[in-house]
Amino acid sequence: MKRLMYKVVVDVLNCPNLRGYLRERSAEKLSKIIDLSPRVPQGFKGPPSTNVGVQFEVKTKHDKGAYWQSGQVFMSLHTGCHVESALHCFENGEAIDQVSLDRVIGSAVILDLTPVEERAIIDVEGLERGRKRLEERGEAIKAGDILLLRTDWAQRAIGTPTYFPQSPGLTEAAARWLVEKQPKSIGCDFFEEPAARQPGWTADQFVVHETILGAGIPLIEGLVNLKDLPPRCQFFAPFYHFAGIDSAPARAFALVEDK
Repeated sequence: MKRLMYKVVVDVLNCPNLRGYLRERSAEKLSKIIDLSPRVPQGFKGPPSTNVGVQFEVKTKHDKGAYWQSGQVFMSLHTGCHVESALHCFENGEAIDQVSLDRVIGSAVILDLTPVEERAIIDVEGLERGRKRLEERGEAIKAGDILLLRTDWAQRAIGTPTYFPQSPGLTEAAARWLVEKQPKSIGCDFFEEPAARQPGWTADQFVVHETILGAGIPLIEGLVNLKDLPPRCQFFAPFYHFAGIDSAPARAFALVEDK
């Protein structure tokens, strides 16, 4: 009987489905979710190109003690956390539905650029400092990583009238430096295009976006809570499956070890 029981236990533990389940349960115990997307209430401000704040319209019914609600929203697709495709800057570029999810999901490294002042221009030297800081913590940028740029600006201002006009930005050379690292996507917690901080800019001034999106690298904007991440984490930015348009809202998050 003992031999039979031993064989049954071994057979059960060797079941592929059970092994997978146990691995998943173990991962759950070792990981916690860090939400990297800002809360988006009524009035949350979008970019100055549209100057549209989030507007909710709510329809309700009250019948015989029962309640029903359905909401609609009007906003720029570049509000809060969102993913951008090449169509944002290139007339015949790929639309957001052509960006596969595996390009915004995967292993990510955080370039800590802090402290960064309002309206600061981040150049190659600033990115190199972030890279050295990353290496001092035992990590390095690898081709195919997701690169997350941390300034903590969104933490202070996203959704307010000051977020875009007072944001730090990148130089075109800094954008080229990022592209040379061959990431599969790039995420920012600031508005990286200095020329477009105010209304009246022209499309040819959108050089940071053109450099990154033109290299086939999706941009993930409007991130928060990057301060809570270790140097490397598992990152996820699933986005709404809109078709034929340049951007879509995302709910970005990361899985990190729960110590």
